[in-house]
Amino acid sequence: MIALPFLLAALSGPLAPFDRLVGHCWSTDIAPGTADRHCFASLYGGAHVRDTHQVRRGGAVVYAGETIYSAEGDAIVFTYVNSLGGVGRGTASVDGGAITFRLTMRTTPASTPQAMTTIWRIAADGYETSSDGVVRRFRRDD
Repeated sequence: MIALPFLLAALSGPLAPFDRLVGHCWSTDIAPGTADRHCFASLYGGAHVRDTHQVRRGGAVVYAGETIYSAEGDAIVFTYVNSLGGVGRGTASVDGGAITFRLTMRTTPASTPQAMTTIWRIAADGYETSSDGVVRRFRRDD
């Protein structure tokens, strides 16, 4: 029981923007019958944040990935890995109500690295992502 308050500590510093997401799962429909679900957890008392996600079609997982967000000084850095063997690394910056993620990603080990940018806006009832002109609204589902 002594560790419980430590595990529930609010995020601070650069990772504070993730505080509302941690401890919950969020999902959006990306196509008919296909959903993307992200679950956020605090690691090591708020030193890092884990975002695990699965894309399900017809109840079966067709893609999965995991991101670890960390503070590096005043910056947010992250590493993303996926079920195809791909890996991406990047940084995130906060400006007002938006978090901008910039990364270089290899979708598979053999693929060419690609630069990507995604913007998140966290709202009272979820969060919205915008990438390449596609906007998705994630709602809490736990």
